[in-house]
Amino acid sequence: MRILHRVTIADAAAHLVAVETTISADAPLPEPLELFFAVWTPGSYLVREYARHVESMACDAHEVVKVRKNAWHVRHVGAREVTVRYHVYCGDLTVRTNHIDASHVYLNGAPTFAAVPDHLDVPIEIELDLPEGHVVATALEKIGPHRYRAKNYDTLVDSPIEAGRFRAASTVAASRRHDYAIWPATAISDANVARLLECTKTIVETEAALFGGVLPHDGYTFILHLSPRARGGLEHMASSSLIAPEASFDTREGFLNIMSLVSHEYFHLWNVKRIRPGGLSPYRYEEENYTRLLWWFEGGTSYYDYRVLRLAKLCTADEYLDHIASEIAYVESTPGRLVHSLDAASFDAWIKLYRPDENSANSTISYYRKGELVNAMFDLEIRARSSGRANLDMVLAHLWKKHGETGVPVPEDGMQKIFEEATGLELGDVFDAFVRSARDLDVERSLGHAGLVVERAPRGESTASLGMRTRGDAGRLIVSSVLRGCAAQRAGIDAGDEIIAIGGKRVDQNGVDAALLGKHSRDRVDVLVSRDGRVQSIECTLDGPRLDKIKVVVAKDSTEAQTALRRAWLGD
Repeated sequence: MRILHRVTIADAAAHLVAVETTISADAPLPEPLELFFAVWTPGSYLVREYARHVESMACDAHEVVKVRKNAWHVRHVGAREVTVRYHVYCGDLTVRTNHIDASHVYLNGAPTFAAVPDHLDVPIEIELDLPEGHVVATALEKIGPHRYRAKNYDTLVDSPIEAGRFRAASTVAASRRHDYAIWPATAISDANVARLLECTKTIVETEAALFGGVLPHDGYTFILHLSPRARGGLEHMASSSLIAPEASFDTREGFLNIMSLVSHEYFHLWNVKRIRPGGLSPYRYEEENYTRLLWWFEGGTSYYDYRVLRLAKLCTADEYLDHIASEIAYVESTPGRLVHSLDAASFDAWIKLYRPDENSANSTISYYRKGELVNAMFDLEIRARSSGRANLDMVLAHLWKKHGETGVPVPEDGMQKIFEEATGLELGDVFDAFVRSARDLDVERSLGHAGLVVERAPRGESTASLGMRTRGDAGRLIVSSVLRGCAAQRAGIDAGDEIIAIGGKRVDQNGVDAALLGKHSRDRVDVLVSRDGRVQSIECTLDGPRLDKIKVVVAKDSTEAQTALRRAWLGD
């Protein structure tokens, strides 16, 4: 079977592309010929129903009938070639969807191209009909002017396409070329391009060293969209898509944030794209693919994305410890940490992390952020228990040798054994405490191995708290979530309430802390809210101040052994 997709811009202003898909063979095609669209894309664990953006599926010579939410049958009689035509709406600028306008075309495989069941391993060709002046950036094999080949459907889904008048830049790192396609072209200065390339080169070479120094690709493409709409990334075998605010380059914090994103998606070259969990092997595109290991494949990658910045000396030791402190603060301020274990949060990614609501903070925990903290604790525990002989980098090397280079998926129940084989330690107790249970983490103990202590204090001059998260809306203060067991929930305040006044003081979107000044735990205050158009007063008994201003600092009485462990961990 041969498959060719021809793509043209139907209406850039309406965000529509037209796709003409020709399927041919030397013998009669299956009868009926089924075409389907993936419902998700690897790396983003949510059923996104890409077929909802498909319009006007038709075939000039044969009848086309929709048979499922994401599948059609082409009824032919012994045909050896069938051409179907359809439009795809491309108005969503994210790393896992499509976006076109007058300046560029950005396409992902899963939401763009129909596939044939049981024929996902056949080569696929893509022909792009683009406006004059548009150039293309993609990891697909180029076989002609604006013509590309994917060896199979997995490769097609794994190779996003950016076309337009983007800013092109490149660097060589670890003996491989790395290209950037930056859109919009005018959104970044020459100086920031140079800074981006220099830091990318350092990140690539630092990560490559963790895996033996040899990169698993012949060339790599970063597609970088600069937009205030979002911040995120999606990993691929030889490319990645990134989106970040243009303002990321204006501050030290913003630049470290965007470089940690580059570090994260590039680290996935090894961890998840080649070292694969059993639950994601092979990909099944019409249903959820379950794994309990995202605490490692995403949380572990999150741990290394910022740690690599430290190892590469792109951030200071203090900046790194401040970052760890922010993850501690997040975990400790999320009641869901006591409800949902890390392995369960991984398994439930499809219905929890990617479907947040007003109760998410109470019912689940991010396997990215708690996973990052847990992997830092694993590293410190391993270093301490082995007297510095072993560390988490050895787990990486073991995973690469046993699973990455061989292509053998990581067993869903195999991570503890892998950690123990790599380090020579028994780690059942920490796997129980860190991964398999939903109890509080003893971060003080783990950080104490490195002579570090955790300092907790309230933010600002806070002396009391309500325990709710809020957002501003045109000057109004809206409750976005109410934390379980806290004062606001006990009193009956709900997500969606507008807070008008606290203790007789009018508040706006910045005024809660000011209204609570001078108040203390067990004090009673009246909270005036508007709910469903009705104003009511709710009496609340306050909690004490939330100790969510967290700092990780070096203990004054650190021993030589603790100092040595800390210096090794921080790459000093």
